[in-house]
Amino acid sequence: MSEPSITIEENPPSKDIRVLWEGLDRYNISRTGLEGRLISVFLRNEQHEVIGGAHGWTAFGWLNIRALWLTEDQRGRGWGTRILQATEAEAIKRGCRYSHLDTFSFQALGFYQKNGYRVFGELDHVAGDQKWYFLRKDLC
Repeated sequence: MSEPSITIEENPPSKDIRVLWEGLDRYNISRTGLEGRLISVFLRNEQHEVIGGAHGWTAFGWLNIRALWLTEDQRGRGWGTRILQATEAEAIKRGCRYSHLDTFSFQALGFYQKNGYRVFGELDHVAGDQKWYFLRKDLC
């Protein structure tokens, strides 16, 4: 029997990535008895095209927001706050008491702080002189 091999792959098949996530999910459930759920909130135009939204997961009493994005023409109109509030409200219904996310200094730090998030960690020297911020918020 031959030894396993380590490969580095830039564009692995999505089914291979799913194997990793499903394995991690099974392990987490075996240790906690709790199962996470994906959460997605979309802003759609009249043609039902996605023009913004948020995506993440809820588990262990936490909401993790992996992405929050709006098209340029929808920014500054309050949609970001409404999407964030809708995502948090759904997370609270699912039993979450806290939320966490990350953002870069060239993205939306001020937006998240305006919406009650506070920085609990940061990394320097990202993309040159930028910073990577890690934020949290108590939902209840």
